Amino acid sequence: MGSGAGSGAHDAAVDHATATAHGVTEGTTADLDKDGDGVVDTAEEGYDPEDPPTDPWDEDGDGTVEPDEVALRAESEAAFKDIPDDVDDAALEARSELTELMPSIDVETFRKLVRIAKKIVLAKMEKKIAIKSAKKMQTFSLIVVGCSGLGVLLLLMPLVLAKKYPGQGKLLLKYSALAALVFIVTVNMFGGVIYGFRTVQTAMSSYTNPATAIAGGTFDTLDDNADTYITTGKELFAPTLDQMKMHPDEQPAVLLLENGMKVVKDAKVFLSIAKLFKKVNFIFSILPIVLIGLTLILFILAIRPTLTEIVKLPAQAASGVQAAGKDVMARSFARVVGELKATILTIGVLVVLTLLSGTMLGMIVKPAIAALLEYFALSISYLQFAKGASSGLVFMALFAVILFLVLNLATLILSMAFFLGKSQKIFQARFNHGTPLADHARFFKWGVPATLLVQVFPLGFVILASKVLAWINDSSREGILDAEQVSWSKIMLMGPLFLVIGFIVTFWAVRGLKAIKFLATYKIPKPPAA
Repeated sequence: MGSGAGSGAHDAAVDHATATAHGVTEGTTADLDKDGDGVVDTAEEGYDPEDPPTDPWDEDGDGTVEPDEVALRAESEAAFKDIPDDVDDAALEARSELTELMPSIDVETFRKLVRIAKKIVLAKMEKKIAIKSAKKMQTFSLIVVGCSGLGVLLLLMPLVLAKKYPGQGKLLLKYSALAALVFIVTVNMFGGVIYGFRTVQTAMSSYTNPATAIAGGTFDTLDDNADTYITTGKELFAPTLDQMKMHPDEQPAVLLLENGMKVVKDAKVFLSIAKLFKKVNFIFSILPIVLIGLTLILFILAIRPTLTEIVKLPAQAASGVQAAGKDVMARSFARVVGELKATILTIGVLVVLTLLSGTMLGMIVKPAIAALLEYFALSISYLQFAKGASSGLVFMALFAVILFLVLNLATLILSMAFFLGKSQKIFQARFNHGTPLADHARFFKWGVPATLLVQVFPLGFVILASKVLAWINDSSREGILDAEQVSWSKIMLMGPLFLVIGFIVTFWAVRGLKAIKFLATYKIPKPPAA
């Protein structure tokens, strides 16, 4: 049983064996298996001592299983008690031709299992993402502090400039010390401004994080379209839901795809699609890292002119520029204030864009995941029951649906990133160099509608696509219980090809590509040299 006594005994045996293999004495294994999966935590793949696994019933990841979480565990054990530990292909093989496409579990039971798994998985996934985001911000802070520490090297300037300015040792030492102090303070002030921006960006990312959106969309799709998946509900979907509770780091769709190969022996097409889906998820998951790197680059570019002046301060003072120190300090402070003003406005743009993108993302991912899971379920039935079934046909169908999902996410992310990046540069030019915002009226005149178009278009298309897919699939298998009578080629090709080709053609027709190009290539003149 998925959560019964037999499973508990097996877990305990595995836990003891694993602990013994790693030199753990008896009586301590329970303390070392915090997530309760039967494997000592330090022996698990990808174990992170700063982010150890937790009990699967500890939703908030605080290390304590609260009373409501205990109640959830009891509810889950009762709900999954008749569910196999693993997918059950033997039960599907035993079906007669007249019952091949009949449900194996009722809709309400299936939905209950989905909701329990969703509650556990999403809570832990969001918690882990928050922990990782905090670690990235800590790394960013350390980098900024490290860069500011380079200011200490300016104390060596008297040695470098001694020959060029003989007899000015005391003056060079005085202004080198001042330069070092101003350098450290300026870098940290700049860092504070950028840190504030990244903190808001990280906090808002919970609305636009593709990983949680995809996971949430998967569970919502399974819930809303339960009648589509109950054909293999007890044999495939329900056991996978039970496994999801132990793997909150894994996309639910990936576990389904991987288990599909267990149902249909030698159907390595599901493994290929699962690997592809993992790569897609990985690409989107590293976006925060890319943004951190981009932030650092922009940080360095923005602060470079100011730091150059600070480094030149001792030489200027030795050359007879009496007010050099005061001027440099004034310009440094003005630059930081300018960056602060630009950042505040950019954060305002970020909040608006994030709310818009987050809303669109939630509404778009769900139908896209629904299409993926529907074609996955169809593929299971097709490969299991149809004679001469083609793995190539299945791969084309599932690949096309994943490509459709990527296209949707890419349009949202690119339009948001381009508009935000250009806005920040415009605000920096305004507050650091006095460039009027009116000089960029063209950007705001066309950039705002271009961004809105690209953000809203996928939603309109996915609503249309859902209706077209429903018509194609329903007209091809309505009332049919014998798999041999289904027009599989029509189902597996027409819908997915419509999603991809229809999206690209329609996006081009409404000038979406031109909108993206405008946002990406809008030129912001370089500021005049100081």
